[in-house]
Amino acid sequence: MMSIRPDELSTCISCGLCLNDCPTFRVLGDEADSPRGRIALMRTLVSVRGTPDPSLVEHLEACLVCRACETACPSGVPFGILMEGAREILHERVRPPLLARLALRIGLGTVADPRRLGLATRLVRLYQRLGVRALAHRLGLVPRALRDAEALLPARIDAAYELRDEPAIGEERHHIAFFAGCVMRTAFGATDRATVRVLRKNGCRVLVPRAQVCCGALHAHAGEADGSRALARRNIEAFEASGATIILVNAAGCGAQLKGYGVLLRDDAAWRDRAERFAVRVRDVTEFLAANFVASPRPLRLRVAYQDACHLAHGQKVRRQPRALLAAIPQVTIVELGDGERCCGSAGTYNLTHRDVADELGQMKASAIRNVNPDVVVTANPGCLLQISAHLERAGARIPVRHIMDLLDETI
Repeated sequence: MMSIRPDELSTCISCGLCLNDCPTFRVLGDEADSPRGRIALMRTLVSVRGTPDPSLVEHLEACLVCRACETACPSGVPFGILMEGAREILHERVRPPLLARLALRIGLGTVADPRRLGLATRLVRLYQRLGVRALAHRLGLVPRALRDAEALLPARIDAAYELRDEPAIGEERHHIAFFAGCVMRTAFGATDRATVRVLRKNGCRVLVPRAQVCCGALHAHAGEADGSRALARRNIEAFEASGATIILVNAAGCGAQLKGYGVLLRDDAAWRDRAERFAVRVRDVTEFLAANFVASPRPLRLRVAYQDACHLAHGQKVRRQPRALLAAIPQVTIVELGDGERCCGSAGTYNLTHRDVADELGQMKASAIRNVNPDVVVTANPGCLLQISAHLERAGARIPVRHIMDLLDETI
């Protein structure tokens, strides 16, 4: 089990500077739903054995794990690490209802198995393209809860990205490995293909290990740390075999998880060093391109609002690089969102498990976007893209939301 280390827990001095930056505290207004309050609950969790109080469980599970508190904290509290440790303890001690356990097992098992996830995605694609979706809605056969979840699906699911190595276009300047993701590969295959094209046009030979699997982020957030560690070991082996010294990823949540493998496996003597060596090789694709962009983008007369994905801004401290790439496109004007680093409410599966809070945060984000009225919203994480698209549509705003790599691919 991933322990909550006393020295990490003790770094919180309860100063409260994190409160205003915590989305759930802003929405719910309860001290127990703030980082400071949750750390107090974690101290109770580790000091008292047995089944925890239901209210303690509720407050810890209501956390988005957006890590905005880490940005605000003057003491360097590793809140994301602490929360994942707490979730693992809850997973060991709390037995949810049978239906919830079954849904979790099926969901995590699906994202961890490329064949199952591929089949599920193909079925959804058929559901969309054969007119079944429109007919089911017209006949009122889709219950409200399912309608809300369905609204978070991509408007169009393209063919899955095929894992294969590809040479640089022109002079080879870099030799990189690409982490294609699980949901990215199957539901956002076009974005993975766009990412590879941009890298190749910037002199990259792209290696794509076929043995790679899900990064394990959803498992870790759900407390299924053993499953997350098993996936981490498989990815470490797969990318070690590639021989590449740089591993690039185009999904903020995946990137934060991959960069955290050293912590995830720190108590495993056989894998700790390998995990740390893997983690230091990982870069978000915007990190890499901002330092190595040589292609000449064509002009795009656009007002672009860049949405900071939490696990890129707070988890990986990557803020400047995506903006630099957008600013390099002639005639693009970047407009900043008010309260721009506030979580949009996606947070993995949070917008399915805690719909009320996620909806309020999504509405706040849609309002901030409408206030600046951009031509397009650009982000670097698929969850943000889906959440923001859904809430802009609910608000009646016809503002497209795009992944940054799709926009860069269009310009070159």
